[in-house]
Amino acid sequence: MSRNVMERLLHQLCVERATKQRFKEDPEGLLSRYVLTEDEKRMFLNFDVKAMQAHGANPMLTMGFWQENAPERSPVAYIKALRGGTDNGQPTFSAALKQ
Repeated sequence: MSRNVMERLLHQLCVERATKQRFKEDPEGLLSRYVLTEDEKRMFLNFDVKAMQAHGANPMLTMGFWQENAPERSPVAYIKALRGGTDNGQPTFSAALKQ
């Protein structure tokens, strides 16, 4: 499992302007520089923060990744993504969010 690689990339996508810009311009090219599985690459490309957290990524890193890079950066959209794209009224677990 390459969770540590995922978390390092998540951190870079939160704080490094050049990495964020490269992800925006050529996400596949950026991801090819890291040792990630195809599923992990898909998580980044689809902004699948729910799968990232299930994979063991730190919730604060997934939230930062979302807020810095996602097409829809609002907290409401982030919560919806954590719920799998639905607003089913079920509680959402994330150490990054107060319920």
